[in-house]
Amino acid sequence: MIEGKFWDLVDQDADYDEVEQALLDLVRPLGVTNVGSMEMRAPVNATPFIGRLFGKRDTEYTTRYRKEGLSKHDVAAIQAAASEDAFSWSDVRNRAVTRDQNNVFAIAAEHGFTDGWVVPYFGAKGGFGLTSYMGDQIDDSPSSKRLLTFAGLTFYRYAQKKAQPAPELASDIALTKRQKEILYWIAKGKTDWEMSQVLNIAERTVNRHVEMMKNRLGVRSRAEALAMAMTHNLIERF
Repeated sequence: MIEGKFWDLVDQDADYDEVEQALLDLVRPLGVTNVGSMEMRAPVNATPFIGRLFGKRDTEYTTRYRKEGLSKHDVAAIQAAASEDAFSWSDVRNRAVTRDQNNVFAIAAEHGFTDGWVVPYFGAKGGFGLTSYMGDQIDDSPSSKRLLTFAGLTFYRYAQKKAQPAPELASDIALTKRQKEILYWIAKGKTDWEMSQVLNIAERTVNRHVEMMKNRLGVRSRAEALAMAMTHNLIERF
């Protein structure tokens, strides 16, 4: 089970400012100086922005990003809509070919952000958004990328809930005991093979349970499943 102040505050549904600060404290050693979550396609009559872009604590950059409508030209945001995987700015910077697209990176640099890590989120009913980490040079080690990705998904769901409370999970998509076991061991960082040894089942059976769990939760990745499970207290100890 993942432990620490940020995760505890999310679990407690603590005040937004506390959770955001705890997330910044968690990722600052990795070179992150700013975190923002943004909802790209919102339901009718819902605010299109969440997290920092939702309002009260906008930085100069996020305020400018929103005011100038930079998301229309942001190749990172465009890539996020087409990818289930998190990625760095360096992975997509070469896709900025127009003046407006290059200007997004130039404006970010003016505010001290020359590196970034973007975590896409795909929710139920076509909902899509992202959490973006920004800094001068972000640690790109595999362990850091995993932490940034899972924390980003968790923060997005939390910020979304604060901006506009989401309905509770319907009882007909409650997880089975086996699926909860799988979630628990995923949270522990176990691979499919390791889970197969712990649960004494075939590795392909583990994978099948994972896919069924993702379908029940309406998510596209294991990290999203964990983020949803944490916000709905679905992870149990086994």
